[in-house]
Amino acid sequence: MKSICLYSSYFNQPSIPYYVRFYLETIAPYFSEILFITNDKELDEDSLYFLNINNIAILKVKNEGWDFGMWYKALSQIDSSQYQQIALVNDSCVLFKKPTQFFNWLSQSKADVCGITDSNAIHYHLQSYFLVFNHKAIPDMVAYFNKYQLLKDVGEVIEIYEVGLCKTLIDKGFKLEACYSSKQYNGEFSPTFYLAEKLLKDGMPMIKKKILFHSYRKPELFTLARMNFNINADYYINIIKQITKESLIDFDKVKQDQSSSMNALDKFVYNIKRVSILNYRKLKGKRHD
Repeated sequence: MKSICLYSSYFNQPSIPYYVRFYLETIAPYFSEILFITNDKELDEDSLYFLNINNIAILKVKNEGWDFGMWYKALSQIDSSQYQQIALVNDSCVLFKKPTQFFNWLSQSKADVCGITDSNAIHYHLQSYFLVFNHKAIPDMVAYFNKYQLLKDVGEVIEIYEVGLCKTLIDKGFKLEACYSSKQYNGEFSPTFYLAEKLLKDGMPMIKKKILFHSYRKPELFTLARMNFNINADYYINIIKQITKESLIDFDKVKQDQSSSMNALDKFVYNIKRVSILNYRKLKGKRHD
């Protein structure tokens, strides 16, 4: 079976970050080809050597349309009819171990489109950081990208691409399935954050990089506080180390890729808000008793 992984990654420095390298070389054995899509810039010799020795092709594109914009441009460059499987992957997660469990599950799945996790927010969909389209769904997926092409507004990207693509494929009769499914959770929050600890204990091989780098947008912090999310990155790293016996990514090197976007005061203020919301809910609950 001929397969290709279209891996989108945005960064400004000339060197490919360590966690991205780990991700690429770890998933390379599972695909016939990998196309590394990144924003147009000069890469240093070490990065080019890394791509070469791992037989990873590179496509540099203008930074527009978010990850779906990168994937759209990559799909425009390849002959999708040559592949029985196309994966759309981005660097929004840090892969910390071999995804053996996922790919074993993938090989047994009868679904037309597979993902790591799913969500019921807005409409049932597979979360878009890792999507695998099997041969029957590939023409419809490519046609959908060709229809909508580049979308610059993040709200439109979520509504039309992340949610809309899955809804369209479901309406056409395709089967969608997630390895670490959260179908039983019907709340508003993203499972990759709200159920982060459970997903890790279920064997999920990756974690959102925002959790490790604290690279949240301000509106996201309020949402995280409302879900009583533990913002301490080391809390999740310790869980990973406790439950994973196999070889792991070097988390000290991961932290060197990007410094925390929140200082001690930011974290203190966040936790004050989180505890305040929690106490308010408890007080409100007592008043209704």
